Amino acid sequence: MAKELLSPKTLEDILQRTRTALEEGRSQIFDVAEAARQECTRTEVVLQTVQAEMAQAIADVEDLTRKFARMRVELLKSNRDFQDYSEPEKRRVYEKAAAIRDELAAAKERERLLRIRRDNLQQTLARLQEIAAKAERLVSQVGMALTYLSSSLVDVNKQLETIQAREQAGQEMLLGQEIERKRMAGALHDGPVQDLAHLVVQLEICERLYQAERLQEAYQQFVDLKRVAQGAMADLRRIIYDLNPTTLDDLGLVLTINNYLDSFAKQTGIDTRFVLLGHEQRLDSQLEMAVFRIVQEAVNNCRKHAQASSVDVTLEFTRKKISVAVEDDGVGFDPVQIQGKLNSGKHFGLLNMQSRANVLGGSLQFHGEPGKGAKVFVTIPLVNGEGGPLK
Repeated sequence: MAKELLSPKTLEDILQRTRTALEEGRSQIFDVAEAARQECTRTEVVLQTVQAEMAQAIADVEDLTRKFARMRVELLKSNRDFQDYSEPEKRRVYEKAAAIRDELAAAKERERLLRIRRDNLQQTLARLQEIAAKAERLVSQVGMALTYLSSSLVDVNKQLETIQAREQAGQEMLLGQEIERKRMAGALHDGPVQDLAHLVVQLEICERLYQAERLQEAYQQFVDLKRVAQGAMADLRRIIYDLNPTTLDDLGLVLTINNYLDSFAKQTGIDTRFVLLGHEQRLDSQLEMAVFRIVQEAVNNCRKHAQASSVDVTLEFTRKKISVAVEDDGVGFDPVQIQGKLNSGKHFGLLNMQSRANVLGGSLQFHGEPGKGAKVFVTIPLVNGEGGPLK
């Protein structure tokens, strides 16, 4: 009986049922996240409307307060100089003061109710955003679990029978893929997705303005929407290029890196220099992509962490290896802390570079001191003039 329970077929069935349950759960959690985001959008529109109404109510209270102050002066004057006022005039003054007083009380009550509604909406929006964020994190975590369960039991057994280097390379490849997915998901969520959410909110406002015949304000909102849409389009083009730099297949590694550094310099104002040693040779596409990604990540780290004013990239081709060095003149780092970040598994950028190099049988080294800049050095061996993943 025990032998039957531990048979490969039984374990395969357990894995499949587990994957099915996780997929159904992920779909339901995604629906919760999407519903929460839609409700956030609707609540934001209502909140902006309430805030506008509250601003108008505050202005009305201030205006009526000034009018009532003037009427009080006139009331005092009519009481003091009563012989100068006829009975109809006195009655008019009293009636007008009473009307303004009633309007002021109504305006203050409206302002109080609007403040309460605004506070409630803000609290509701915060709760909805928290629910959406938690649901999105759960979707990501379930996705990671599905990734590790996607291999069949036979594949798992085969991996366990291989040498330690191959097992480690496979794990690093999965980790690198997951890191890349997280990076792209973050780029999409923080860029185009936020822009599109903003577009939805602004379109709702435009619709309300148009219905209220406030055409000039609606036109200005449309002008702003055009700018947001153009920004989202630029972000999407950048992300698409990051996913697959088309120039790599057409122009090769050298020109792709050179073009990337030129674009990086224009965007950041950081000086870049590219040096080629040896003669360029076309390599395995996976190797060229890995080297480009390592350069891209290292250069981007110079912008995010190093506070550098210049970055030098050196690419060297030899018959037996390809090497790349990325050096900056920034704030540097403590090598012990860098190693600690790698060991912790929480610094996705460093892990991504290391996993790409290791999968191809290469090595990655970090050199630096606080206040003296930093250098990333990668070496990948070539077999018959080409590189590739470990077999």
